Amino acid sequence: MKGKQLGIVLTSLIVLGIIGIIVRIIFSGDSAYILEGLLPISEDVIDSVTIESTDSSLTLYKVEVGNWEVERYPAFEPKMGEFWQHVFDIEQAQLVARNPKHHQLLGVNQENSTKLNFYLGPSLQESFHIGKWSQDVRLCYIRKAGKDDVYGIPCPRGNVFSANSDAWRNPIVYSVPYSEIESFDFLYPDSQQNFSLILNEDMTWSARNSTSDQLANLTMLQYLFQAVQLIPAIGFADETVGKSLDFDAPDGALRINTSETSNTPTTRLKFIKKDDSSYYVKLSSQSTVFIMDGQTAEFLMMDISDISVSE
Repeated sequence: MKGKQLGIVLTSLIVLGIIGIIVRIIFSGDSAYILEGLLPISEDVIDSVTIESTDSSLTLYKVEVGNWEVERYPAFEPKMGEFWQHVFDIEQAQLVARNPKHHQLLGVNQENSTKLNFYLGPSLQESFHIGKWSQDVRLCYIRKAGKDDVYGIPCPRGNVFSANSDAWRNPIVYSVPYSEIESFDFLYPDSQQNFSLILNEDMTWSARNSTSDQLANLTMLQYLFQAVQLIPAIGFADETVGKSLDFDAPDGALRINTSETSNTPTTRLKFIKKDDSSYYVKLSSQSTVFIMDGQTAEFLMMDISDISVSE
């Protein structure tokens, strides 16, 4: 076997050995290896959290327990719930390595780590270095600031300690149960393209414009219902960019009219093309400018011929 190939094999064996040791330690339950002596860092105690990486940073502010903001935007509750569950796990994190020479390998060194700080009022309560996340091991590596020992907690779905503020914002553009929808209005710069989908008294749906009234294609109608039950964003527009967009003159708009008993109010989604694969979208009821997948946006800006039954 050639020297280069031998080196690759040995490296692989070393890595596999480290993984095996880490997994055994993490799940051994030996209290001698547990991270202890931390000040309280639970949600009911902490007022703010900062997360800093080499290229981005953010601050999470507590409005009240269960209600947090990230950079002046509401934080996504499921994301915050997952975060606090992992914070709870930190208090039971188990030892992975003690030698500082492993800091760079695990990504918890000063230069490459993500810095996680917990504050009680203006006072720093606890500070940690968060390391690399591996698909093979699925652990979050943690080193308390000023200490050499590195610990690990299970992170099966990836590193939840992201310093990207977009990862903490609500990615749901709009959501409504189809049973609460009474009609749709499709609106365009050329008013001759405008049409509506109307729920009839016999529970059928019609596609209507100024010149025609046709039954709606049931298959396309089901696709539309599925789409508006949960419309996801793929990102958020930069605040400066968002303010520069003219949503008073969008490329198209979709008004979803809900029943009087619905918990979701009637809402208009306005679309402006960003590029060949995405659109900016804004709801009339809020200031956030989302970025939406282009295929989804164009489906929601359909023509009457796309959904009416062909004669």
